Amino acid sequence: MSAATMIVNSVKASYTVAVMAVLGLFAFVSAVLIAWPALAYLGAKLFN
Repeated sequence: MSAATMIVNSVKASYTVAVMAVLGLFAFVSAVLIAWPALAYLGAKLFN
């Protein structure tokens, strides 16, 4: 493998990890916002 090929593979891997991290964060925030009414209800029942 040449140095250029190794650099390109490293950049591709880094880009893939970054995209997956952003999509994972988006999925987590979306799930919390969708489930917020249920979470608020359960929290109210738990503390009252």
